[in-house]
Amino acid sequence: MKQAVPHFAAIIGFFVFSAAAFSGPARFVPPSDRVPQFGLWEAEVHVAAPIAKNPFTDAHLVGEFRSGEQTIHIEGFCDSQDGSVFRIRFSPEQLNADYAYRLNFFDGAATSTHTGRFRCVAGNEFRPVIPDPKHPKHWIRAQSDQHFYHVGLTAYHLLDPSRNDTQVLETIEYAARNGFNKIRFLLAGYPRDVPQRRRPDDPEYGVEQSKSKYARNYGAPDGSVNPLPVWVGEPHRYDFTRFTVAYWQKAERAIRAMRDRGIVATVIFTIEKQNLPKEYGALTEAEFRFYRYGVARLAAFSNVWWDLGNEHNEYREAKWAPAMGEFVRRCDPYDRPLSVHAYAEWLYPNAPWAGFIITQQYGTPVEVNAWALQYYAEPKPYVNEEYGYEGTNNAPRHGMNADWVRRCHWGIAMAGGYGTYGDQVEAASFYTGRPGKGRAPQQLSALRRFFEALPWWEMAPHNDWVSTGSLCYARPGGPYVVYCPDGGKVALKMKDRAAVRARWFNPRSGEWSGEAFPVRLDGPQTLNCPGSGDWVLLLADDKNL
Repeated sequence: MKQAVPHFAAIIGFFVFSAAAFSGPARFVPPSDRVPQFGLWEAEVHVAAPIAKNPFTDAHLVGEFRSGEQTIHIEGFCDSQDGSVFRIRFSPEQLNADYAYRLNFFDGAATSTHTGRFRCVAGNEFRPVIPDPKHPKHWIRAQSDQHFYHVGLTAYHLLDPSRNDTQVLETIEYAARNGFNKIRFLLAGYPRDVPQRRRPDDPEYGVEQSKSKYARNYGAPDGSVNPLPVWVGEPHRYDFTRFTVAYWQKAERAIRAMRDRGIVATVIFTIEKQNLPKEYGALTEAEFRFYRYGVARLAAFSNVWWDLGNEHNEYREAKWAPAMGEFVRRCDPYDRPLSVHAYAEWLYPNAPWAGFIITQQYGTPVEVNAWALQYYAEPKPYVNEEYGYEGTNNAPRHGMNADWVRRCHWGIAMAGGYGTYGDQVEAASFYTGRPGKGRAPQQLSALRRFFEALPWWEMAPHNDWVSTGSLCYARPGGPYVVYCPDGGKVALKMKDRAAVRARWFNPRSGEWSGEAFPVRLDGPQTLNCPGSGDWVLLLADDKNL
């Protein structure tokens, strides 16, 4: 946890405290004096007679938390439309540490202060997933040796205003059942309130309105236009200075539900490529306010990651992501994993604000493997967030069939990368946010179990150790994983004198085929896959078989 100073600190004169309890017009609701590590310390401020004309811009709640030599600054937020309730959250990370805190509430010309203490105790809270300092291409749980094998799910419209909490929870439980441990979703929404499309054949703008499942908001009821739900107002008449509190509370309930089920919540702030006539604009006061409010409300949840904007290269200039990435970094006291989604190219090599790499790239298993390898030298985890959603097409693109999905995900994994699945089977669930009906999730769950049984974070790509067309991910001396995306024969070129045994794994069924058998690696070896389709060969000592 860094010693962050909120963006507004210099403006309002950060922390001049003199009182030992709240004074002035606000009432402090004390939280617990014992908080589990990585849990939530949360305080409320009740304002009987708000002075600020706009509580989202004219009133502020800020906090300072001290433990030993560490000082952390936190921003609170307005949690009611009328400004009668403010809230501040903090997630302690130092186990068995005592924290002293001071809160300061500014409402117009009035100031209220409060001080107190609490202790960080052991608990079973979700440990943040962070890049592994020792193996920076991979993920690990904070302050532990628990490695995290990422298998993500895209559910853009998880929080669509047409969906209630029960429906949101159905999708989250679907993800948990199928082994997905990350869900990426839109925060600002994806309205289609532009009456004229760019051109008739544009699949983004020229959707046939007669197809209800592809209605203006990808699944919104016929004839309706969903707003940008984070703000008060309606299409073309939003008030970008006021947030819709009920919607943000809905987002928090979803993030809590993911956290309780061991799922990372990737918050995609925006996707404005629909060319709204009156959007909030790039690097404007309204945009900075949106991102700062989002961090203030959501950063304390230990399972949160940030995506600055999906396909941002369509609606923002090149300077935007570094500026907004650095801003979010300054606002976020926890350094939650942060990145931004464009297309095939990773546009920000070695950018200090970006904690991991995101690309969107289709292709054959060998091609997506090669694409991930282009970024292997950069010491950050690599995620192909959109390598092709599941549908029925027999081609590597959006809507490809389950076999293509599985094979491409294996191709990414064999480059030491990670992938995110999406489902276009029956009603475009990756748009609507509804639980999917695709076949690939069970197969990707098997992929995750396969790698979790190995020290995958110590392994690396070694395609030169196998014949062309096959892929190898290994550690010298073993284990060796060989993926044959098209079956057939594979030649082994490891030149390893270690004693190993081999076993075939069926990635379609998630089952092992036959018994383990000895293989010598001190000379060329050619093995036949046990059947048609793709196969995985594991070569290891008995401990890993």
